[in-house]
Amino acid sequence: MTSIKTVGIIGGGVAGLAAGGALARAGIKVKLFEANGKIGGCCATTNIGGYTFNDGALYLALPNMLDRVFAKVGLDRKSVLPLRRITAPQTTVLPNGDKVTFGDGLHVTVEKKNGAVNESTLKKELDDMMTRWEPALRLLTEDILVNPLSFSRILARGWRHLPKFGGTVADELRRLFSDDSVRAAMSGVLLYTGLPPEKQPAISVLGLVTLFSDGFHLPEGGMGKVPEALSQAMLAHGGEIHLNTRVDKIVVKDGRVRGLEIRGQGLVEVDAVISTVSGMLTFGSLLDDSDSPRGLKRMAKEAQLSHSAFSVQLGLRNKIDAPSHSHCFLPPMENQADVFAPCDDGVKWLVYDAPTVTLPELAPTGGSVIEMYPPVRRDFPIEDWSEEKKEAVLEKAVEALSRVHNLDIAVKRIVSPKDFRNNLNLYRGAVYGLSPQVAPWNHFPHRTPIQGLYQTGQTTYPGYSVGRAATSGILTAEALIGERGAI
Repeated sequence: MTSIKTVGIIGGGVAGLAAGGALARAGIKVKLFEANGKIGGCCATTNIGGYTFNDGALYLALPNMLDRVFAKVGLDRKSVLPLRRITAPQTTVLPNGDKVTFGDGLHVTVEKKNGAVNESTLKKELDDMMTRWEPALRLLTEDILVNPLSFSRILARGWRHLPKFGGTVADELRRLFSDDSVRAAMSGVLLYTGLPPEKQPAISVLGLVTLFSDGFHLPEGGMGKVPEALSQAMLAHGGEIHLNTRVDKIVVKDGRVRGLEIRGQGLVEVDAVISTVSGMLTFGSLLDDSDSPRGLKRMAKEAQLSHSAFSVQLGLRNKIDAPSHSHCFLPPMENQADVFAPCDDGVKWLVYDAPTVTLPELAPTGGSVIEMYPPVRRDFPIEDWSEEKKEAVLEKAVEALSRVHNLDIAVKRIVSPKDFRNNLNLYRGAVYGLSPQVAPWNHFPHRTPIQGLYQTGQTTYPGYSVGRAATSGILTAEALIGERGAI
């Protein structure tokens, strides 16, 4: 293989920054090209009028995976990126008046409108869930997910856990918990996947186990501090970050990468390319049709996508009485598909986050930040998201929220699926790229059939979320370094 001295990276999200940091540390010249005016991608933040809003990712899970990523690029995560644990993660209110509150660790409080929950029974059920599932979480986060995808490795080390992966989240929660309201609150934690409990694979229960064991966290200063910290490693080893620089084409000749066509600049020659945009975009539009490998081109065309999101973010002058980071008004678990019903007639099932419960500094003194994701029609044409249509959804979301809180609104921010596509390069506005239902072996590969072309990010193994996308960047960098002969 031709010696790789210079690598071009498309995209400045956490996957690209992690890959760039690992490559630069190994002595490879790195040139990272980001279309926007800031790094971070889905892990960036935007400050408007003194209020800090998330551009995508809402919190950090699995901090041990992030620690590993930072170590790979030569940084001590705890020093450069202090985290604050969300000690009041979620409060759920059910139609019957029951209220379930998740506190720090395994602390769960159930306030029954009629009767009372058996606390000893609930404690045993929580302990049983952790006994059943936490070993699988440790195996995944400390072994399987941080190494290249290997069937033999999964079978050799995880065969004991495979039987419990069958079925759905709904099946598993019925097995684990006897109280209907507790089950509804538990399944509510996992609705971020865009799937109701009956359609989520049972392994998604690990999201609950993560909450109760490692917890969810926010970086001090907001989510944008993650890419800011990762960029330090790449820049410290001579890497380059080019903002407001859009890649129009990956140039291939005779079956190998020759460079990148940069808008307004022409050809930038590099020895290898790592694309962090979705596999659907890499193999569907960034390569000439004749250069795109047939199998990957078909994979891009037929990809099963995640849901698209609509975001309503409010900066309030007043501090709201929010008991938890996330506040949910949900139906019973069996009816939670209704949560995703379009809100044309108003938002019935209100779900919102108040990150200022954990980080008051995200708003001016005495203020609050609210973030909501009201459901919208999944078949709504993405090009039809006009400002008028966005305002109509905003109005219904604010109306629903105002029934719960007094809102002294200083700043409004609306992000439609079209905006997610245009601003964050998310294919068709799909927030996770591929659906959570897509098996790991159906993700796009880190190595591609084109010599010198690599793929990374949330549509590659080990998938979406900040820690896993960053891990994908490390795995891709290590694959490239290994082929280069540096290891």
